[in-house]
Amino acid sequence: MRNVIICGIGRAGKTTLSNMLKDRIKTLNLIHSDSIKWGIIIGKDKEKFYTENIEAQKEFEHSEEFQKIILEIFNNCIYDYENKYGYILESGQLDPRIIHEIIDYKDTLVIALGHGSLTKQDIIELCRKNDTPKDWTYEISDDELEKHAQKWADMNDTLEEECKKYNIKYIDTSKNRMEVLNKTLEYIVEEIENEKCDEKVI
Repeated sequence: MRNVIICGIGRAGKTTLSNMLKDRIKTLNLIHSDSIKWGIIIGKDKEKFYTENIEAQKEFEHSEEFQKIILEIFNNCIYDYENKYGYILESGQLDPRIIHEIIDYKDTLVIALGHGSLTKQDIIELCRKNDTPKDWTYEISDDELEKHAQKWADMNDTLEEECKKYNIKYIDTSKNRMEVLNKTLEYIVEEIENEKCDEKVI
């Protein structure tokens, strides 16, 4: 079965899409990279430090070392020869270049979600409108959110360019988000089903 990586810009719908896919194909295993991040942080007894220092937390989770850890865990899961099921990896920390270096596209479909042409202010309004208490942006100050929103706005063009360079499908979720996510879901399901048909032929 084809595996799926859903990556991209913060607050672009990655968790929503990964949960939709898991609900649709219940045999898929779902890995959230944030769970790996907090496992490492708590295991090192640094939860208080990283909870109180968001910038340090973001620096850690976007480091090349952490990205490689996520992807190698994913690879070890999908290459287990006894495993009969596929995996979804949902992550906001992955760089297309590093994905390209480590992931075999023959086994894994990679989707990147972005905010398209949204400005910093657009992203702030999006977060304040849609955030729930489960979202890490829910309780941060307006000043902190503004900093992150600016980074996400700046990252959009770079992400789209890198996706083209490294053959990763980029999806703009800035308009009609649920409609776009539903269409993306159907695309992923079709790719997985086609892969299953190919396996039967072989």
